[in-house]
Amino acid sequence: MSPFRKLIGICCLLGGLTCIAIPVATEWRHMQEVNELEEAISMVAASQESNVDTIETEADGFSATELQEIMELEIPSLDLKQYVLNETTPENLNLALTQIKEKQVPGKGNFTIAGHRGYRDGRHFSNLDEVADDELIYLHAGENTYIYKVTSKETIEATDVHVLEDNGVSSEITLITCTPSGKKRIAVKGELIDEVSKLKKIEEPLS
Repeated sequence: MSPFRKLIGICCLLGGLTCIAIPVATEWRHMQEVNELEEAISMVAASQESNVDTIETEADGFSATELQEIMELEIPSLDLKQYVLNETTPENLNLALTQIKEKQVPGKGNFTIAGHRGYRDGRHFSNLDEVADDELIYLHAGENTYIYKVTSKETIEATDVHVLEDNGVSSEITLITCTPSGKKRIAVKGELIDEVSKLKKIEEPLS
């Protein structure tokens, strides 16, 4: 084999290794950031249970106050449980789910949440398109849990924002992620059916 062909072979091999290494390194960095966020949230929760007034902790640029305001979204049928950060930014979307609109209040109007379609199964909203009508969505916020029942799932254009508007009739939740191609969006809607205190046992809500 000529030296030129050997050089081409080495370049191809290095290129292939680079293509593999970059997503692996990115995933590792994201997991480190997520772990740091989870540890900080756990510290805040422990401080609240101990009735500590001053909390001195932060993670990934989040203050203690912001950490206290982070919500959690749970969809049991998808085995999904993810944090919901207050603001949609590229950095926040790499860490968790995010609120799309500012100053949203759980249980009021249309509470909107965005999430990446993670390439690793189970990450973020990678399985959102598998959710079915009538399945339950739990939004844990502070001491309360808001329970929604899935009412619809549709594929929409990336520019179609009507799904984020309040319908003025009922309280609902809207979950948004990309289709596998990334060209369109999947929008899942659920209607609020119950609100319970986290201090009480959550029972299966009435249909």
